[in-house]
Amino acid sequence: MKKTSRLLAGLVLVMGRAAESMEPFDEAYDKTDWSRFEHLPLFRSANRMNAYNTYLQLEHEAK
Repeated sequence: MKKTSRLLAGLVLVMGRAAESMEPFDEAYDKTDWSRFEHLPLFRSANRMNAYNTYLQLEHEAK
């Protein structure tokens, strides 16, 4: 699996758990170790937004 695919799978896993347990997004995001993905193109500018959108989508699906 390529690193971008791993990152996306990780977003779904981490944000899905947070949404399901009603953990606030900021807490879930801040406690996640993203360091192995920091070298990916646009990681710094896009990851938080992607994580938040994933969180919102999974939160909506959990209802």
